[in-house]
Amino acid sequence: MGRPVFLGKAYIHWCGECNVPLIGESCAVHGKEKTFKLNITPPGDLRFAFERDIEFIRSIFKEHYGVDVGELFEGKIVLLNKTPGEDDTYEMIVDGYVFGWIRFDPIELRWKPGLKTEGAIALWKRFGKKMRKWIIVDEGAIEPILSGSNLLPVGILEAEESIKVSDDVVLISPSGEVVATGIAKKDYSALIARERGTGVKVRRQKSVNYREGRKTTMEDVLRANSIELEKKVAEAKRFMRKTAMRYSDLPIAVAFSGGKDSLAVLGLALEEFGEEGFTVFFNNTGIEFPETLEYVKEFQKELEPKGIKFVVADAGDAFWRALHVFSPPGRDYRWCCKVTKLGPITMAIKENYPEGVLMFVGQRKYESIKRFKQPRIWKNPWVPNETGASPIFHWRALEVWLYIFSRGLKYNPLYEDRLDRIGCFLCPSSSLAEIYTLKEEKPELWAKWENELERWRRRFNLPEEWITYGFWRWKKLSRGEKAIARELGVEISEERSWEPVKYSIEETSEGLATRFNTVVNLKRIHEVAPILGEVEEGENYIRAGKVTFRPDGAYTDDFNEALQAYYLVKRAYECVGCGVCVGKCPEGALSIDPVSKKIMVNPELCIHCRECMDVCPLLKIKNPEEGSQL
Repeated sequence: MGRPVFLGKAYIHWCGECNVPLIGESCAVHGKEKTFKLNITPPGDLRFAFERDIEFIRSIFKEHYGVDVGELFEGKIVLLNKTPGEDDTYEMIVDGYVFGWIRFDPIELRWKPGLKTEGAIALWKRFGKKMRKWIIVDEGAIEPILSGSNLLPVGILEAEESIKVSDDVVLISPSGEVVATGIAKKDYSALIARERGTGVKVRRQKSVNYREGRKTTMEDVLRANSIELEKKVAEAKRFMRKTAMRYSDLPIAVAFSGGKDSLAVLGLALEEFGEEGFTVFFNNTGIEFPETLEYVKEFQKELEPKGIKFVVADAGDAFWRALHVFSPPGRDYRWCCKVTKLGPITMAIKENYPEGVLMFVGQRKYESIKRFKQPRIWKNPWVPNETGASPIFHWRALEVWLYIFSRGLKYNPLYEDRLDRIGCFLCPSSSLAEIYTLKEEKPELWAKWENELERWRRRFNLPEEWITYGFWRWKKLSRGEKAIARELGVEISEERSWEPVKYSIEETSEGLATRFNTVVNLKRIHEVAPILGEVEEGENYIRAGKVTFRPDGAYTDDFNEALQAYYLVKRAYECVGCGVCVGKCPEGALSIDPVSKKIMVNPELCIHCRECMDVCPLLKIKNPEEGSQL
């Protein structure tokens, strides 16, 4: 099913007789005789459209073209292919051809439809002039259009009155045949008045492969793909068994997030290791969808009586506490992953399996460039006690869903609510389209997050567009976001910063002094001071290694140690108890106080290696590849 994820072309095979997509080159019912290859937009991570997806697509096309495309989809298998773009764009595939697409406009904040020539043929054959956005072109304009020219108004015979600039339109010959599709560069009145300039920017399409297929069911899809699917399943289970033997000293576990990919891995593990038993880890980030929590609880009740251990790594309210320290997370400032995922799972593994664990996860290479380049087995530097492995690394979403349907696995009901990804509901990696879907489908969750964003907007003195257009998802705007801001005519300052503990370093008669915007609490410093070195406590001071802390600052002769003093004060005051450092400590000298939720250091065990400094999200924020996928 296609070539490497973001390279070259992507395609899918289709059985013309069964009228279903194939994950291999051959149909289990009709072999290769009736199959053909359909080119699609890379990366080609196709999925099935649910009923709510179809309803939504119908509403978008109805608003634009004035007709119900649902009549064309009824009783058919419809695939959605998420493609690259300014924001979310989905190709729609039916009857073995690309019908068209819907895309979310990040300026107008609404979905817009478009048609491939095949889709235009399907609509025109059924509705003719009852649909909107059509243009009848002169016979003499057809050959230039097919040769790659745009349409000039002089070549227009007739046009539908609702056409506006930037509308997707359909070009029709005088004999009633669809010629092409394109984008209107003028509105109806200018087109009919034959004003000079380009009338329609024509969409190039080398070939047209329109066909009408028979009605089909999911049973037809499963039957046609049965042989290839079982090959995929067998390979995944062989990988799991081989990996478990390779790491035979580690207990077997599955990371279960409540999403489709982790569900597939859980299903595979039950098939391969069910009788031997294994552990399921669920990471409750504290910002999960309520439906996900209920769904996972149901699975826990079902699995535990079968001897499957279930461990919940619970972040509690860590995100909301950390929010006041870090400010809102961003794609380039993802402290949230460390605080709500990596820290809690590290601690949960350490508590249950001190020697580490082999974690099978639902990670797939088609999800991102980083994932594509990552090996199938890896060590996550942020979760040192976990060895991660993905049995479905080479699967596409279509194969994941076929496996789920073939085994009758109960999937998260949120997928039927137009939610493409299941995870933290306020994830900064969400697209604008996903944010607005959240606003529509789960308004109470969005309102909770929007209220928090509004507080920070006011604190940073930012325009309302910071929230409305999702600029909060970046600490420093990407090139694309800067372009959107310019088009909107708004300025999003990047000079803002939020550091509860601020410092400066100055020279004094005693050497270098690190000054803070607060009095140094020596009692709290004493609890973490061993990180810097051997501790000496005196009257109104604490010495840790080369640094002396006093209420008015920290003193040392070494510039690097002056910085380390700031880092220590920052950790002492701002620690949110994520636990990332606890798992990293080679001596087991760190713990999280259950009351204060802050780091504590055992001076008898601490060897002052400072490895905990290297992983603290307060000091080192970057975008870790979340190998645990919890």
